[in-house]
Amino acid sequence: MKKTGITFISVLVAFFILAVGILYLLRVYPVIDKLSGRSKRYIIASQIADKLFTLIEEVYGSPDGPPVPSSISGVDEKDPLFSYYVNIKEEKEGLYRVEIEITGKEEGRSENTYFTGSFRRR
Repeated sequence: MKKTGITFISVLVAFFILAVGILYLLRVYPVIDKLSGRSKRYIIASQIADKLFTLIEEVYGSPDGPPVPSSISGVDEKDPLFSYYVNIKEEKEGLYRVEIEITGKEEGRSENTYFTGSFRRR
């Protein structure tokens, strides 16, 4: 007589496979969490840089505007953990190169992100 159903060995194999899968997920979770935090910081830095590029072009882009400074620095209003330093160099007559360094501080360490662009004084 043949019996059908789950045997003890098949249950042990299923538990072993399940345990290996759970252990793998527990080892991968910190890596995923770290990458997620890095992505979040990069997105915030990109938004700050975009805001700075727009502001610089609006303020210093017109020919009758104020003189273009060589550098600007400060702390972001929305995210006070992020500070920025902007270096502005004139490449040609009326054409300026903008280099932005954004420093994000978190958990006692800082991470720098760099952006470059240019604008023309009209």
